[in-house]
Amino acid sequence: MSLSKKIQAKRQAKIKAEKIKKAKTAAAGVAAGVAAGAVGGILLAPKSGKETREDIKNASKQAVDAVSNKAAGAKAKAGDVIGAQKEKFNDSKAKIKEYLDAKKAVDEAYEECEECGVDSKDVVEALEEAAEALEKEEEPEA
Repeated sequence: MSLSKKIQAKRQAKIKAEKIKKAKTAAAGVAAGVAAGAVGGILLAPKSGKETREDIKNASKQAVDAVSNKAAGAKAKAGDVIGAQKEKFNDSKAKIKEYLDAKKAVDEAYEECEECGVDSKDVVEALEEAAEALEKEEEPEA
C-alpha cells in the first residue's frame, strides 16, 4: 500500500470517527430531551401525587425492562459474532499450519535431493509428469 493511500485511509478513518462521535452526541441529546419531556409531562400532569408516583414507578420499570432486553440481545449478537470470528480464526490457523507443514516437507525433499546429488529441477519435472499421468487415469471416459 502506497504512502498516499495510507494517508488517505487514515483521513477517512478520522472523518468516520468524527461522524460517529457527532451521531452519539446527537443521540444522547435526543435521549436527554425525551427523558426531560417525559418527566416534565408527568410532573405537570393534573394527577394526584400518588398517581404521579405510580406513573413514574411504572415508567421506570418499563425503561429498565427495555434496557435489559436490548442488552440481552446485544450480548447474544456479540456472542454469535465472536463465535463466527473464532471459527474463521481457527480455519485460517489450520490452513497456515498445513501450508507450513507442506513447505517444510518440500524443503526437506530439496535438501535430500541435494545431498544425493540429484538435480531438484529433474525431481520437480518428474513429479509434474506423474501428476499429469494420474489426472489422465482419473478422468472419466466419455
